[in-house]
Amino acid sequence: MQGENAVLNVVRWSLWGVALGLLVVVGVWTLSRLMPMPAAQREALALLRPAAVAPPPGGNAFDGIWLLGFDDVPDAERAAIIAEDVQRLADLPGDAPFTPSATASVAQLRYREVADATLPCRWRQADCLALVRANPAAVEAALVGQRGLLTRINALSGDSHYRSRFVADGRLPIPSFNLLQRSLSAHALAHVQGRSDEALAGICSDVRTAKVLMSHGDGLVPANIGAAMVGGNVRLLASVLAELPVAHPLPATCEGVFVAPAPQALSLCPAMQGEFAMVSGSLEITPVGFGWLALDKQKTEGLLALSMAGACSQRTVDALAADIPVHWSHASSSTWRLECAANAVGCIVAGISGPAYDNYGSSLQDAGARLRLAEALLWLRANPHVDAAAALAQVPARLREGARPLLLGNDGASLQVASYYGKDNGAAFSVPLPGTAVRQ
Repeated sequence: MQGENAVLNVVRWSLWGVALGLLVVVGVWTLSRLMPMPAAQREALALLRPAAVAPPPGGNAFDGIWLLGFDDVPDAERAAIIAEDVQRLADLPGDAPFTPSATASVAQLRYREVADATLPCRWRQADCLALVRANPAAVEAALVGQRGLLTRINALSGDSHYRSRFVADGRLPIPSFNLLQRSLSAHALAHVQGRSDEALAGICSDVRTAKVLMSHGDGLVPANIGAAMVGGNVRLLASVLAELPVAHPLPATCEGVFVAPAPQALSLCPAMQGEFAMVSGSLEITPVGFGWLALDKQKTEGLLALSMAGACSQRTVDALAADIPVHWSHASSSTWRLECAANAVGCIVAGISGPAYDNYGSSLQDAGARLRLAEALLWLRANPHVDAAAALAQVPARLREGARPLLLGNDGASLQVASYYGKDNGAAFSVPLPGTAVRQ
């Protein structure tokens, strides 16, 4: 009997312990869920949700890039095709499988896709001219099936902005930006074959497009594609100008292209605002079920905003003006916080994604430095000196000086500027001086 009472007491106290534990868990969860959003998160959300602003007047580069991979699409049908693609995706249920076929354009069924091509030049790779010159016949053969694509790429330079037509959520399809890279080999081949003016005009056209993607886009992907395009084309421009006499004029279409941009043109804020709209839209269509116990969508937005709003902060504006590396704080990766008790999933997502945004701003800053270097190259070309060091000393201070001054390479025949972007491993961006290959 006493043994039975002892067992009952153990069971009774165990049940009381479990009940007390549940009460503590429920209490902590309730307190966490009822916590107001911190002021810092509300301020971050305000930065990332500005009042709607109309895009600059002119064409939307998204339209051309979305259908870039299809030949012979009539201009009169482009708008209808894009509208059909947008509607098809909008009609998909939020829990529908995300597959390539679901986001593919209907143009895939109606028009011929651009042929694959193996080409030597890449935006982040040096020696484009040398690679093309090593086998120009192979490059020419590879470009035969790319003529329509190259024409469409060139036409993008007339657009003023980039705005995706799709609803901003996790199903937002990404156009085939990689196709834009094919024009780099075409420009190099044109110069190698003696069509240098055509090469220069093409380079300038691509940089116009790149600047639109960088400064007038609505997402991190187009902004960073634009930054990479700038670097690749500035490098090719310098290589071409090194092999031409300094008196060789640039095409009129290059006027105003290679100019050091204003700091606000290098701001990642508009792109980050578009990125946040996509992330926020993704949360809205996320199926929850019982997941609401561990996911508070509104507070997750606040946590994510902490990691993204730095792109729009005054501190970042000041860093861009001074051309110093831009870094901003992000949400803590620890989930051992009261606010995470009722939003564990949100805390984990915010903690993982936050550090990923650190490098994006550096990419645009580097593109700005490379445009500044390109403007300096054109100044040196227009004001030739026998002595490179003396020539560089005469370059306007706004181009030559700053946190990242322009420097002569050890060979005395190249100009370089430091890089901030992590993927460049801190290596200086170095290009030959104008006319140096002609004199060799």
